[in-house]
Amino acid sequence: MTTSVCEAIARLTGPAEVVADLSWPGTTATVRLLRRPSGQHLVLKANSSPDCFTRELHALRTWTPALGTAAPQLVDADEDARVLLMTALPGSRLDLATLTTAQEQDAYRQTGHLLRRLHEAGPPQTITDFGRRRAAYLRARLTGPTHPLTTAELDFALAAIDQLETLPEQKALPSHLDLTARNLLADTDERGRVRIAVIDFETSRYEAAGRDFLRITQRTLRTRSDLAAAFYTGYGRRPTEEEQCLMRWCGIGDAAAIAVSAAASGHLDFSREGHTALRSAMAAVRPDT
Repeated sequence: MTTSVCEAIARLTGPAEVVADLSWPGTTATVRLLRRPSGQHLVLKANSSPDCFTRELHALRTWTPALGTAAPQLVDADEDARVLLMTALPGSRLDLATLTTAQEQDAYRQTGHLLRRLHEAGPPQTITDFGRRRAAYLRARLTGPTHPLTTAELDFALAAIDQLETLPEQKALPSHLDLTARNLLADTDERGRVRIAVIDFETSRYEAAGRDFLRITQRTLRTRSDLAAAFYTGYGRRPTEEEQCLMRWCGIGDAAAIAVSAAASGHLDFSREGHTALRSAMAAVRPDT
């Protein structure tokens, strides 16, 4: 961390002990769990990406208050140094938690409910050119070396991306856009009741609602119909036919882009996840149907 960041941290936190490093390797963020002499726990996040910092600060100021104790709340910020100080939440990552089937279903029902509350945290907007912009973004990530994709996989992905341009204008809502079990915390009490919280809002922005269903569908709900049912019960509805089209075409394009870009940056686990999702889509559906 730079001297200015270290100075900002000292100003924001005062005397505090670093309890744990919560950072993801290879990302732009440094995340620390702190404990003040009073025993209060806080999370400090310094982000070298101006865009990621700005998005998360906006979400903490305007949207996470609607989620209450089920999301981090802003304690303080240094905008020049791009440092955030947030409340710490109990629990462990949902993807690492050991839960019964009933607890898992309750966890995903709560997740759906929290996503609905986030989507309602600001007035709806309209994106007139969502499909065109998203298609351009995805194509740009497939123009370099295409390893590890085969020619057939690349062609399949590009055909799906072409379909994005046929989408009509989209209703945009406050969106998380990285809603996966990695960004959910599960806290289980002595009676076995699970409480879910949502973290990591650095990708959040106004976006088409279907895209906010996408990550959790690709990573978990696609193979667990019981959790999908619980999630959409919590949300209050299932995706519309239009949203399902968006999810299908964006899902294929996103999977290909992740497989390529993650491999290029050496994040092989993420690359394999994207490649697996792409192959699964190829086995299940044609992009023009």
